[in-house]
Amino acid sequence: MRERSTFGDTWLLPIASLLVPLMLLAMVAWRDYDQAFDHAERHVERTGALVYEHTLRQFETFRFSVEAAAERIEGLSWAQIAASEEIHRYLARVDDGFSQVGSVWLYAPDGRAAISSLRFPAGNVSAADRDYFVALRDGEAGDVFISATYPGRTTGRMGFNVARRHSAPDGSFNGVILVAVYIQEFRAFFERVIDDPRDSVWVVRADGTVLALDREGPLVTLSPDSGFRRAVATAPEAGMFRATAEIDGVERIFAYRKLSGFPVYVVYGRAVETVREQWAGGLAVDALVAVPLALLLATVSWLVVRKARSERAAVIRYREEEARRRRAEELLEKVQRLEMLGQIAGGIAHDFNNLLMVITSNLYLAQARAAKGAEGAGPFIDTAMQAAYRGGQLTQQLLTFSRQQTLKPEAIDLPASLNAMVDGMLKRSLRGDIEVRTDLPPDTWPIEADRAQLELAVLNLAVNARDAMPGGGRLTVRAANVRPDGGPDAPAGLRGDFVALSVVDTGCGIDPAVRDRVFDPFFTTKEVGKGTGLGLSQVFGFASQSGGMVTLDSTVGQGTTVTLYLPRATGTVAGTTGSGPARLPDGCGRRILLVEDSPEIGRTTTTLLEGFGYTVTLVDNARAALDTLASGRAFDLVLSDIVMPGDLNGLDLARTVRDRYAGLPIMLTTGYSTAATAAVEDGFVLLHKPYRPEALAEAISDLLKAAAPGTA
Repeated sequence: MRERSTFGDTWLLPIASLLVPLMLLAMVAWRDYDQAFDHAERHVERTGALVYEHTLRQFETFRFSVEAAAERIEGLSWAQIAASEEIHRYLARVDDGFSQVGSVWLYAPDGRAAISSLRFPAGNVSAADRDYFVALRDGEAGDVFISATYPGRTTGRMGFNVARRHSAPDGSFNGVILVAVYIQEFRAFFERVIDDPRDSVWVVRADGTVLALDREGPLVTLSPDSGFRRAVATAPEAGMFRATAEIDGVERIFAYRKLSGFPVYVVYGRAVETVREQWAGGLAVDALVAVPLALLLATVSWLVVRKARSERAAVIRYREEEARRRRAEELLEKVQRLEMLGQIAGGIAHDFNNLLMVITSNLYLAQARAAKGAEGAGPFIDTAMQAAYRGGQLTQQLLTFSRQQTLKPEAIDLPASLNAMVDGMLKRSLRGDIEVRTDLPPDTWPIEADRAQLELAVLNLAVNARDAMPGGGRLTVRAANVRPDGGPDAPAGLRGDFVALSVVDTGCGIDPAVRDRVFDPFFTTKEVGKGTGLGLSQVFGFASQSGGMVTLDSTVGQGTTVTLYLPRATGTVAGTTGSGPARLPDGCGRRILLVEDSPEIGRTTTTLLEGFGYTVTLVDNARAALDTLASGRAFDLVLSDIVMPGDLNGLDLARTVRDRYAGLPIMLTTGYSTAATAAVEDGFVLLHKPYRPEALAEAISDLLKAAAPGTA
């Protein structure tokens, strides 16, 4: 019996050495097969989401371009539009500003091109037979139509069109506004995203018309029996399916998602053959390891244990890396959205400030003339002036949330400043059923911040608190000295001396579902017309630019606390000075060279300066200014805008004048420019638009006095 048992054991060892590894290999192969397809589906979902975000931003850019063109031609006839070279240049700037936009076209109701971004005049181009024009004209589509892809009649490049119906005041059809999109822009991005040549990315219209692919090839219309059309019929917004593509006959795992606000889908697919090859490659490696180890059961067992441990560690590392990558992608997407909004806000601020400059200056002249005899005009002009300067404050708010506003930090005594603000402006901004309290200890450290932006931030928080307490409540403004150590419990990792300024209300609180978005620009939970979504974004931008941070703590039904951490000031607190009467000096015929590319602002500023007694020479660019100075004409001061067309801007002009004409005073003005900070750092006097005419007069007088002491 002992011998038979030993004999059996000797056979069991080779059998076990052969069968156990083969069984384990089969189990691993089965498991890896499922994991390979699970991993492929996750890859398709992640990459499809990335392509979706990129494509959505592209289409939102197209929508913005169309809406910008529609706003620009509002109220104009087609004859006026076709004859306006300025509108052509405006469309060309929109075209050049976005690489995704191929060209912008405006078509009259008869289908003929009135104007475009490519050339002026638009030429003999007709879209009367194009699918987008027919659909929008006959009412077969909504206000926006995405055309099929075909070669452009002007450029010959393959692309599709995003067209919008232009309506007359009575709602009838009044032409089409169109943005031409070249699919090469999409293809270039898709090629960067794809890591396997058999993968595929599509942009598909809701009816199955393929608009763009990741590769050269025919753009077909998918049949109703295609996997995509069947999947969309079941889940219209997003989903996954596995099918053989009609485009190239390759079986793939697809993820699709509909672009928000557009009848367009983004589809990303990974070839099933690719997944199988990856699985087979892994299986081959496993087999090469497992089969030789079948000679020794102990060695096989040891390798199995080691492999299991290695796999578990690899899964953990993979999940950690996936989580880090997901967090990085989310942060990158948020930064890109904020950067885009910041650029748009900066451009709006520049044009808006130029308009405000014309409004305020002309109102000032009208106000002066009304004071000489026109009765009844004064109150209306004063109201218009205040509204215009309020527009300037909104511009500063836009620039603050875009992180492009130049702050003027100073040492501020919080108890003194905020007690006066609470007793004055803040209480007047709130209702009588809201009790306002302050807790501002006299030993509160002074802070380093921009005074105007500080008051605007507190006012924004108070107004939000007021709206959160429709039935009344209590608002508390308090401050405390804090010294965070930069550890995990410190807000945003702050380290050093800060003052925690808190605005506390007893209102309805904030829903946790939207709490992480309240500081995003243009995000608001208020009804339409009751909030822009810029208030809390301004607070966040102000705190960040001041070198601090803002936190929010809210409980639904109990209230909200918003805390600004502002850095402690190192300098002394400056005293506040009252604003005395405006100084309107007599220019005494002094000669000013005015450099301004805007004809409206140039004429208005010239009239203002001549009203102050100055003799003004107006030129519209920096080159003309240098030629005027080189002609030998004498001037007492050069006044120039910073943003101008041509190869020289106002700052370049100022530097050249300072080098060539030592002692000639120079003053720069701007409504918005990234060069404003550089101008101040170079020592030039800078006046921000919109400015009051009195401020212009005082600044010129001060600069002339500094250049020639003892003169007026």
